[in-house]
Amino acid sequence: MTWLGRLAPMIVAVAMLAGCTSSNPTANTSSGGASNAGKCNEPCVLFHVQINLTGLDNVQGSFVDIDSGTGYSSCAEFAKGDSVGFVQGPGSNTIPTTVIAGKTLNFLFRVNKDRFHGPGTYSNTLLAGITIGADTFVGGTSSETLNADGSGQASLANYSGGRSTGPQGNESGTVSWTCSK
Repeated sequence: MTWLGRLAPMIVAVAMLAGCTSSNPTANTSSGGASNAGKCNEPCVLFHVQINLTGLDNVQGSFVDIDSGTGYSSCAEFAKGDSVGFVQGPGSNTIPTTVIAGKTLNFLFRVNKDRFHGPGTYSNTLLAGITIGADTFVGGTSSETLNADGSGQASLANYSGGRSTGPQGNESGTVSWTCSK
């Protein structure tokens, strides 16, 4: 099976994740790497996310994730997990779409509930890959470290892809975040 054949289910998963986010009109995007303050629907916590991606698409900047912490009254509560089947780290699935340096981003780190044991380090947490602009990358390695205060860091390495009719290459990088009420 070609990489495009393996990529189709991942694209569907990313689209479904994006469709499941709240349509909060106060969501923030970031262009040129500037971070905005952001607001969310209470109860909630905010994640201040820093991105550093290299490879086919180089993206450095920050944004505020106002969706992933919805329903939590504190950052420590978020770090303990929930009962919906998974625990996630921050992602870029806010509405409107997250934009850094003129490129849209779509990713979501998550740990399935059966693997979650509280704050700690987890592997294979970027299951649906990452989309940067028109490029989609899948199939690499990833890990996430979640701290008891809701902050953390994640890394991805050797995710391969690009455009179906354009340049191909790998993507690697880091994502770090702090949590605030």
